[in-house]
Amino acid sequence: MANKILFVDDEPSILDGYRRMLYREFEVDTAPGGDDGLTMVKGTGPYAVVVSDMRMPGMSGAEFLTKVRQAAPDTVRILLTGYSDMDAAIEAVNEGNIFRYLTKPCPKEVLVKAINQSLDQYRTVTAEKILVKKAHQLERAASEHDYEEVCLWDNGESPTGLPGPSQARSFLAPLFGVDIKTNVVLFKITLLQTIEERYGEEAATDYRNFAAQFLMQSLRLEDRLFHWGTDVLMGVVRRLISQGALRSEVERLTLNIRGCVLDVDGKRIMTACPITFDLLPVSQFSSLDEMLKNFSIRAAKANSISMI
Repeated sequence: MANKILFVDDEPSILDGYRRMLYREFEVDTAPGGDDGLTMVKGTGPYAVVVSDMRMPGMSGAEFLTKVRQAAPDTVRILLTGYSDMDAAIEAVNEGNIFRYLTKPCPKEVLVKAINQSLDQYRTVTAEKILVKKAHQLERAASEHDYEEVCLWDNGESPTGLPGPSQARSFLAPLFGVDIKTNVVLFKITLLQTIEERYGEEAATDYRNFAAQFLMQSLRLEDRLFHWGTDVLMGVVRRLISQGALRSEVERLTLNIRGCVLDVDGKRIMTACPITFDLLPVSQFSSLDEMLKNFSIRAAKANSISMI
């Protein structure tokens, strides 16, 4: 991640002062005005932080930072202003999402502290975007794998004792495009792979069985549950309620799952057992294959993963 700082001011002597004052702490670039500043943001960025003077000819600091936000939304923006411009600075902060304004003259320790806080903000925002992007990539890869997986238990009993994919297809085939009450719910046991890597295959099997037993006991008697993939269970539920109401019902169900106790090398280990899900009505699709293309199992939240 970039840690470059850009200072923008129409007075070259002030820009020279910033370079001399801060070169030991930060990687500093300068631009003698808003137009040059925008050129650098677009051409030599990304900049973690942009610090601009308020009063500049042709383009005020507030106007410049608004354009920086449009060109580089992750860049954190600081406005330097005199007391006579205080009202305009406050308005710029409130309306332009400027991170902070500092009054001139600004002592070095105040400026350094503000820049460091801005760098923390920049790192947080960019790190979150990287994590979200990776989560989406893993989610897509996992979903494609789960939906296309050929299960070894397809024609027999699954490791959870549940019927497998072939039985699910046979059960659902006559319902597509017809039954307005039936919905398919895909439950993903989000930490199964982590459990297997950390504690072994036997522990992972117990963990998966725990999740399956919980769902079997929590669903209604008329609902069905199938073992679709390694860490995916398929529920078939019949409710004459809206999609939003059904989603809320299933979400409450999955949030009620308690911790799982695993026996690992003679030690009892308590782990969380988060389950994510997605659901779709069978009446909107002509086949299971068509439905599966529209499914998207949502990745487990970071706070769920941290509960191990």
